[in-house]
Amino acid sequence: MKLLFVNACVRPQSRTLALCKEYIRLLSEQCDVEITEIDPIKSDMRSFSYEMLVQRDKDIADNDFSSDRYFAAKAFAEADAILIGAPYWDCSFPSSVKVFFEHICVNSLTFRYEKGECVSMCRARQLCYITTAGGYIGDKNSAESYIRDMCVMFGIEKASFFSAEGIDIYGNDTEAILEKTRQQIEDSFKKGGVN
Repeated sequence: MKLLFVNACVRPQSRTLALCKEYIRLLSEQCDVEITEIDPIKSDMRSFSYEMLVQRDKDIADNDFSSDRYFAAKAFAEADAILIGAPYWDCSFPSSVKVFFEHICVNSLTFRYEKGECVSMCRARQLCYITTAGGYIGDKNSAESYIRDMCVMFGIEKASFFSAEGIDIYGNDTEAILEKTRQQIEDSFKKGGVN
């Protein structure tokens, strides 16, 4: 199985990253996994400029995706499953996640139009999104609705979301909260996991 891990965990000691590693460990116990990790910040992805858009339009018209600038889109299209790890920031996720999606939305590479309909060209049918929050997310989570919309666009049928919340609130047992989320991830594998 090819797993694409989008690592948007900015801090070296990220608790979100620790949960993602647990997910990868459990997946590796279930099947042989080939992991491609993309860190949008370390990969130097940036928001599109006018010049970048012009070049992408030209490449699409020429059907030429040989440039390294399409490495993320190719990895996304070829993955069997997607894992996104991103801390909860400002009612959503770090901006690097949005920039990542800008880079993978490439007409004729990850999707195409047929009779006015958007048709996925990606293999993945499952996506897991893991986050941690210092406070409580509640109904202030535009990240989940955005990710669900992108799953629809790319034909990803199953989206799983795990969040460890309230981990920075004084008096809360951070390790117990993280352990509860780890257990939820483990339980998801017992109920069918990733196929």
